[in-house]
Amino acid sequence: MDLEAAYLRRELSGCARILDVGCGIGSIEQRLPELNVTGLDSSEEMLIEARKRSDKTFVKGESSSLPFANGFFDAVFMVTTLEFLTDYKKALDEAARILTNRGRLVVLMLNPDSGYFKAHYAKEGDYFRNIKHSGYAGIATYASALFYTSMEYFLGVDGENVSVQGDRNSAALFVIKGRKR
Repeated sequence: MDLEAAYLRRELSGCARILDVGCGIGSIEQRLPELNVTGLDSSEEMLIEARKRSDKTFVKGESSSLPFANGFFDAVFMVTTLEFLTDYKKALDEAARILTNRGRLVVLMLNPDSGYFKAHYAKEGDYFRNIKHSGYAGIATYASALFYTSMEYFLGVDGENVSVQGDRNSAALFVIKGRKR
């Protein structure tokens, strides 16, 4: 989580208003005290826990119908969120709607090609089995229609060893970065 937060800190530098879609228990917000991040989640239970961890603003809402005005945020990020949503297209449409002109998008998705993913998915009852979109190609293609995008692999995991570098087979995360078209 610390490496993910450091990555987001670097990517979101200079953004005044930032939205975390699918903030969960607020772990990222807790690690980014210097950034103006609003967390959004559909679960009131998660938001209660998030408010215990951070004094950031947390809002209950759905990724498919964000409760914010057009062009309100300078950046939107999602950490292991899109792949769990039924309608990732609507979530990306909404992210584009609430972003300022040339606003930033950062999406960190679980990489189904990695050993890390395969090990988790093999476990009975693991939450990775709740993924609705196991491939990132379709999501990346759709995001490219809304944003000027670049993609990379991040967070190489080899047993107990973790590094910021990674390739298709070792990186736990696939990243889509973009600027609103």
